[in-house]
Amino acid sequence: MSWVTIYIKGKEGFEKEVQHRLERSGISFLPGSEEVEKNISLYWINDVTTLRDFKKAISAKVVFEFRLQFFATLEELHHSMDDSLPFTPKEEALVKKMSEWQIAYNRELRNSA
Repeated sequence: MSWVTIYIKGKEGFEKEVQHRLERSGISFLPGSEEVEKNISLYWINDVTTLRDFKKAISAKVVFEFRLQFFATLEELHHSMDDSLPFTPKEEALVKKMSEWQIAYNRELRNSA
């Protein structure tokens, strides 16, 4: 079994409700740091769990109530954020490097399974 990273961005206070729903769902998951950034959480889900199943476990009510958005990479997450605050070249290089590490890590996990 390997793990896939999911980033969730939403309105303030969504973290506790998402955690509660996931704990009751029976889906295999590992919570990441709750302080990735304000109103952003990180989860690892079992690679056999689809994003659709993950969202269903959280429930449509919670997804819509907290305007949850789901991202597979840091790059996708950062592109969704306000473009009026662009990254410096150094920050862009760091995000790119972190994304490459994540992709390589996920490949390694899949190949070792």
